[in-house]
Amino acid sequence: MGTLLYKLSRHEFSGISLLRWLQILLGILALVTGGGLLPGGWVAAGTLLLLALGLAGLHHTWRRQDFVRFVPQEAPSITPQALPPTAKLPIFASGFFSVEGKFQHFTWLQGFWRTFATREHAVICLVPPSQYMWVGQWPHHEVGMWYCFFKPHHIQEIHWGQVQYADQTLPAIAVDYRIRIPARHRFQRDRDVVERIVLAVPEPGYAAQILADLLYDLHPPLEQAPHPNGAGQTLHPHHL
Repeated sequence: MGTLLYKLSRHEFSGISLLRWLQILLGILALVTGGGLLPGGWVAAGTLLLLALGLAGLHHTWRRQDFVRFVPQEAPSITPQALPPTAKLPIFASGFFSVEGKFQHFTWLQGFWRTFATREHAVICLVPPSQYMWVGQWPHHEVGMWYCFFKPHHIQEIHWGQVQYADQTLPAIAVDYRIRIPARHRFQRDRDVVERIVLAVPEPGYAAQILADLLYDLHPPLEQAPHPNGAGQTLHPHHL
């Protein structure tokens, strides 16, 4: 359901998302049915309206988790180790991205994990052109490279687990980090928010390397950190 709602909400026809077109269609059918032009009367009209509202509610619920299902698990015991600045590990990322002052949430973007010599972490992904249901097009202004950057002292929590999207279930690391959103007009102020980036890693060995890279900035290391109830472990960084 999350995959369907994501694709319907992000592909557009005439500048309006396919999900919104579907809701408009359900609303029109409800009016026509309630007016007696189609069989079913007010019972059918009410059902159509409830369906439109249900779609809106489901979309809101799935959007809050970036249309993926992340299941926390006990983190493996891994020795912290910095990733070389030249390394690029393949991932699928879901969460909050930015580019050239623009901000957007995306789901299951293919890309790479990198850590620079300054220890700044980077998720570098591509939003490709896309078509859905023959008429839906991905917005052209969003096509291209998008990024997620954060430094060790921005990290709030690290979660190990699995993530599900469509028919795929992969090892995953969810990182909650603090980011500053600049004001968009004179009556706003810059604000700090906590966002989450979920990294689905096709290769388990790479998942371990990313976790070790993140733990390199934490204190204490994973093997010394407490394991609450032995599952769903949350790792809290030492704020620099």
